[in-house]
Amino acid sequence: MSTSQSTHDQRKQVSAAAMAPMLALEAYSRARVSRDDSHLIRLRVSAVNGCRYCTAMHRRDARRDGWSADRIAAVEDWTANVAEMSPAEQAVLRFADALTHVDGEDSVPDELWADVVRHRGDTGAGQLVMEVVTINAWNRIAIATRKDPGSLRGLVPGDLEPVSRG
Repeated sequence: MSTSQSTHDQRKQVSAAAMAPMLALEAYSRARVSRDDSHLIRLRVSAVNGCRYCTAMHRRDARRDGWSADRIAAVEDWTANVAEMSPAEQAVLRFADALTHVDGEDSVPDELWADVVRHRGDTGAGQLVMEVVTINAWNRIAIATRKDPGSLRGLVPGDLEPVSRG
């Protein structure tokens, strides 16, 4: 048995009672954030955090919604593919990065907030905050408990691979 496998076997999963608030956050975000913005945020944040489980899941979900492998890879490494993103998408992705790489109140400068509001409105900016918070929390749970991406249904081999553009 490998060390990572034995470590995984020893890790307790989060209790159902503890997961209830996470499921409420998930339901809130799904009801209020567009599928496209959700894909942008969940793909990028999961890639930044190195969460293999969530990255595989969100690649699968984006693919099911018609996103190409190239589009998925471009979003995951969007700073190297800025020209492929609309100004609104760039604002959402900058916002996701800023809320994931938190460094005090300077993490989200007024200019970035204003840009997100310009593209998604005041209410939309608040909803995007919750979407970023939700996926960051899911990433931390999956990483801590060593969720196995291979356990996900409906994956294709590319869903489990490092980011690459063909």
